[in-house]
Amino acid sequence: SYDGITAAALTAQTGPLLGWPDGLFNISALQIRGRSFADDRLGALNAVSGYDAARSTRLFELWYEQGLFGNRLAIRAGTLDLDTEFLVSQNASFFLNASFGWPLSPSSDLYSGGPSWPYSAPAVRVKWNPLSPLVLMAAVGDDNPTGGPFSGGHGGDASGTRFSLDTGALFIAEAQYWLDLARHLSGSNAPALPGTWKLGALYDSATFPDQRYDAAGGLLAAPSSSGLPLQHRGNWLAYLVIDQMIWRERVGSDKTINLFVRAMAGAGGRNLFDREVQAGLTFDELLPGRPDDTFGIAWGVATYSRRARLHGDDLGRFAIPPGGSRLRPEHHLELTYQAAATRWLNVQPDLQYFWNVGGGTQTTPSGDRIRNAVVLGLNVTTTF
Repeated sequence: SYDGITAAALTAQTGPLLGWPDGLFNISALQIRGRSFADDRLGALNAVSGYDAARSTRLFELWYEQGLFGNRLAIRAGTLDLDTEFLVSQNASFFLNASFGWPLSPSSDLYSGGPSWPYSAPAVRVKWNPLSPLVLMAAVGDDNPTGGPFSGGHGGDASGTRFSLDTGALFIAEAQYWLDLARHLSGSNAPALPGTWKLGALYDSATFPDQRYDAAGGLLAAPSSSGLPLQHRGNWLAYLVIDQMIWRERVGSDKTINLFVRAMAGAGGRNLFDREVQAGLTFDELLPGRPDDTFGIAWGVATYSRRARLHGDDLGRFAIPPGGSRLRPEHHLELTYQAAATRWLNVQPDLQYFWNVGGGTQTTPSGDRIRNAVVLGLNVTTTF
């Protein structure tokens, strides 16, 4: 199975071009190809690759940013992909599994997965640096980047130019704090151990379907149900992200070990997943003579909300004959090594292991439940 992407971007400073100091213009586009390995062959909730998206040639981002007060304040407006700045872990982004980019919880619980790769939406972002170690960010924008219904996937938008303001607004805010762990633990003479700690939350003003009950208050799984879910106004998610270097060989050395932790919690009744945790380590310059190589190991899990689990039980109870498998959280583990073949070419072999594939509901053609799965992959990246 093959997934591929070509990304092109143009960034221009408006100072030299137009005489507007501290201005920045950006436009980017994506060409996405291949098929979904997770959907076609695996059935996993956590997509094997971040490239796993609908085939298209599409506009990605188009925005203008203006810096003010010596760039301590920056305002960006246009069509934005919010996961380039919010809820992102730089260390987690090294891994191939899509959930280490934009996590499974918002991908499943927001309209079209929210304004995240490869989708963007009209939005305004404000970034303020009141003190040198502290950055505050907030954004408001359209919550539905494709304009489709809640369960409608990409809504038929293959160009990235279909915008809708019909469902609701998405508000997101984040505080980032930079610290040197070595200075706190060992004093100023120890090798620097930089890290960034982030705390944030988002709120979506749209309506969201209940995971268990229909509009009349009955069970969605019941044969007598209309199938129209009870609707809730608003949805939220809170999160913590830690990117921290925890070891450096010596002062000035690039041989380091880096940790990431990302934890999320959201509303229960209206969300398929209400808790998610990820953690991992990356090792830079692990092998002698390979200064630009990185090895990493990471794990993640998202837990079904209580109502989603009970709905799964209801489906089994009303089935003929009664039965079925109870929803279980899907765990995923990834080991990967990125080798710098040249300045412009990286080769990254990858191994992923999944427990409870698809929440424990996936079966083989013969009807046997698929419990676990192993995926071997290779990612090749060229930069020009």
